[in-house]
Formats: sequence, structure tokens, C-alpha cells
Amino acid sequence: MNGMNITAQNIPAAKLFNNSDCLAEQPETMSGEECFARFHQKLKMTENRALRNFNKLDDNFKFVVMTLANRTSPGSFRSDEVGQPFESFDVNRRKMIIQAMNEITRWGSILPRRFSVHECILAK
Repeated sequence: MNGMNITAQNIPAAKLFNNSDCLAEQPETMSGEECFARFHQKLKMTENRALRNFNKLDDNFKFVVMTLANRTSPGSFRSDEVGQPFESFDVNRRKMIIQAMNEITRWGSILPRRFSVHECILAK
């Protein structure tokens, strides 16, 4: 083939699965069916988009969401609750969090993508 040598790539062995969150209950052996059932159970736990998105974002985002929720219903959230996960709040406060996140999402469609730092200079 035009003087080119073709060699097989040396692919390392796949990394072993480490189920670190099940140390206490980890079975000696698990059938494929049991493994599949456990996988789908964990998948269902992360299916809630509001929970997943609120929890994956940093404390600054949570602070903004809770501040916005406090504007509509003052005193609902305290500053020491900023780092807490979504599931630690009761249903009524989760609804307020979801409404605040939806409001922030609406802002994203109103605003342009980014502002330049150079726009701090005003034209005379």
C-alpha cells in the first residue's frame, strides 16, 4: 500500500468497574440481571432534571436561585442553605427553586451571549 506500514494499535485493557458507593452491600458475585437492575435503579434516581441541574452547579448559582426565590417569597431560604442539595428542601421550596431556575433560563434567551470587558469604556 504505497510503502506505508500498517500496525495494530496497542489498546490497554479496560479499567475495572469500581463500585465505591456500595462498599457495605457489595455482593461477592452479581449476575448480569442483578447488575442491570441496579444500573436502572440508579438511572431512575438521576432522572429528575431539576434535581440533577441544581445539584451539579456551584454555590454561586444556588445563591442566585435562592435569592430570586426569596424575592417572590421573602424569608423562604437562609444564607446557610446555599450549599445544600435539591433533595434537602421540602416540596414547596423545591417548587420555588424550579420557578427561579425557569426565570433564569428565560433571561438566557433575552440576553446576548457575552459582553466584552472593553464595553466598560463609554463613547464621548
